[in-house]
Amino acid sequence: MASVGSASGISSTLGTYSGITSKEIDKLIEAESVPLTKMNLRKSKMTEQQNAWKDVRLRLNSLFTNLEKLQKNETFNTKITLSSHPEKVKITATDLADVEDYKVTVEKLATSTKITSGEIAKLKDKTIYDELSVSGKLTLPLKSEKEIKVDTLDGKTETKPPKTLDITIDEKDSLKEITNKINQESKQTGIKASVINNRLILTSVETGEKDFEVKGDVLNGLGLDKAEKVPGEDAIFTIDGMKVTRSSNEVSDVIENVTIHLLGETKENVNLSLKTDTEKLTTAVKDFVEQYNNVMGFISEKTSVGDPSKKDNKAGTLNGDGSMMRLQSSLRFLMTGAPGNNDKTNIVTPMELGIESKDKTATITFDEEKFKAALKKDPEAVQNFFYNEKKEIKEVTGPDGKPTMEFEKSEFGYTVKLKELMNEYLDDTKGKKSVFKSKTETLESNMKDIDERIKRFNVKIEKKKDYYVRTFTKLDQVMMNAEAQMAYLQSQIDSFAAR
Repeated sequence: MASVGSASGISSTLGTYSGITSKEIDKLIEAESVPLTKMNLRKSKMTEQQNAWKDVRLRLNSLFTNLEKLQKNETFNTKITLSSHPEKVKITATDLADVEDYKVTVEKLATSTKITSGEIAKLKDKTIYDELSVSGKLTLPLKSEKEIKVDTLDGKTETKPPKTLDITIDEKDSLKEITNKINQESKQTGIKASVINNRLILTSVETGEKDFEVKGDVLNGLGLDKAEKVPGEDAIFTIDGMKVTRSSNEVSDVIENVTIHLLGETKENVNLSLKTDTEKLTTAVKDFVEQYNNVMGFISEKTSVGDPSKKDNKAGTLNGDGSMMRLQSSLRFLMTGAPGNNDKTNIVTPMELGIESKDKTATITFDEEKFKAALKKDPEAVQNFFYNEKKEIKEVTGPDGKPTMEFEKSEFGYTVKLKELMNEYLDDTKGKKSVFKSKTETLESNMKDIDERIKRFNVKIEKKKDYYVRTFTKLDQVMMNAEAQMAYLQSQIDSFAAR
């Protein structure tokens, strides 16, 4: 027989005598592979469940992030700053700043000490990019060092100059290269260099009455022996009638948690205001509600039983998953229920802030106008409703066995129980596996087990196929031999009959 195979590797000439061909063997193998089909379907379903749980985890992580924003003071107290002349005076503030109005008049801005060189003789007929033919040392004071006075052994007072830094100037250096060398050391010296109208300008990085001297054997070559110095001055301004002097135009030590930015001198008061950014908080709550609905909608889809009355009904991937159904019911209860013991607010339920269930479904709605009204009425109560904490001093036993005192923190509010629930599903860092990790490990273990079963079953099927091929090939051979013998006998009979 010719060795021509089917798609399954079985000879296509099989069954020439027995009538059992490769097609019949393929059908036999297909019939016996029903368990394999079921195992592959089960594996496919577990893969879908695994992907669904991963998706739920991603959505829960997003919800968790939105929830944490509602536990931060900056979400509730970020400040909007206003200025009647922002080109003259502005303010910035942290979330701890008080809501307040101020009046500021700027008499004088803080300036930096500046040394301008005289005419540089060797720059004549040259550009700032040509060799200056000046060499030696330029000595600058270190930024962190100041002139100090110390008492000597003979009872006198001695002045010690500040430590300095030497910058080496080479003959081949251009004026541009010299300024670059000076600027490379600005972090240490606090002095920056520039060139204006072919003159070297040395400026103190810091503003205010901070003087500095330059020394060295290159002063003459750089025109610094005939330099003009303009001393730096402190800023002078008035805030709410109080006169203030500071060395910088960025003033952060006059109003607590507020920085005043002096940008220009004024003749009249500049009105400054700090207001709470209620839109940021409203958006944070709105985003939280939207993400909650996103999570709940996805869970509803994946746990749906579909329509059992339909013949082609297809249930959700996580239909019947108790952990997922408990997550959904717990989230719904916590999102629409009271936050529990919270003596810092008179707001009892989320509904009072515009957060309520929609037609008793898993999703909720957010009434922004109702929320803003509650926020306007009592912003502190709204913040405490979402989250607040208490710190109490508690006596504990220290490592040395002696009693010691430590702070014990207690958390309250709408977001606390929600965070605990999501941590139960997401967090496995507290000596206990999260629900997500337990589910993932169980599914991975089951998939590994079913892969082993599929592998063993495939080996079994291959053996069974080989068995069928060998059996029916032998049958063909037997029938072929029998046919040959019959032909021989018939020929013998025919020969006898002819005589």
